[in-house]
Amino acid sequence: MKVMRETFFLNRFLTFALLIFSGCGYVLQTSGSRLANEEGIRTVFVSPVKNQTYQTGVENLVYNALVKRLSARRQFRLVHRIEESDAVLEGVVLDAAKGINGESKASDLNPKGVGSDKILVAHEYSAKLNCQFSLTRRQTGSGKSALIWSGAFSRSRLFPANNQLGALGTTSALINESEFERALSDLADNIMHDALESMTGRF
Repeated sequence: MKVMRETFFLNRFLTFALLIFSGCGYVLQTSGSRLANEEGIRTVFVSPVKNQTYQTGVENLVYNALVKRLSARRQFRLVHRIEESDAVLEGVVLDAAKGINGESKASDLNPKGVGSDKILVAHEYSAKLNCQFSLTRRQTGSGKSALIWSGAFSRSRLFPANNQLGALGTTSALINESEFERALSDLADNIMHDALESMTGRF
């Protein structure tokens, strides 16, 4: 009985301690943001991302990844109207392109025997994405500068060409473009991680 009683009180103590420490962690995460305490930034409006490339729709990929990452951090509240914000986060896509990273003889690709060994065909592409962001104070009456943070970020990744999938003919360009868009989506998410680490790490 004594052992059971001691075990009971030990479990109660551990549970109580766990609640205390987990509670402290929650408070530190939500209300202890230096961005809020030192810069007074508690609400942020995310402007539509600008696209300075010829890649249609890449700005939407970047914007969606940005909002998703910001919402998950919960270090400030996102608002839908610029008038309700303490700061504005703006982004620009500077470059979004793909290039050939590797070539092979057509006779070496799958399916075998469909091309000449004198013709070189791309078997691998490289996708790259380059973005720039800035966080600007909406009102500057506090004596602080309008620009709070800015940074430029670039990522690249490889993806296979259509011939690796055994698809030839008129579907080639469609498959390559689909793989390119998928690569851009992954790059956008990775860049958002880098950008927000840089922005919040400044404070």
